[in-house]
Amino acid sequence: MAVLQTLAAHHDEIGNTFTHHYTNGPLEGSNNKIKVIKRTGFGYRNFFRFRLRVLFAFRIHKKRALITK
Repeated sequence: MAVLQTLAAHHDEIGNTFTHHYTNGPLEGSNNKIKVIKRTGFGYRNFFRFRLRVLFAFRIHKKRALITK
């Protein structure tokens, strides 16, 4: 019974998943990758070095992205 109630409560959202092919999977993967970098770094003292590490992990090598102040 609980399953049917849940399906009824989210009927519109479930229908939208079949009509629109958008997902937040890539964004969740990026967030997870950043969290792993944070965990393995045991806390960066300098935010800009942490930022550079994240940019390096995502292979973002544009000069504008690497400028830090």
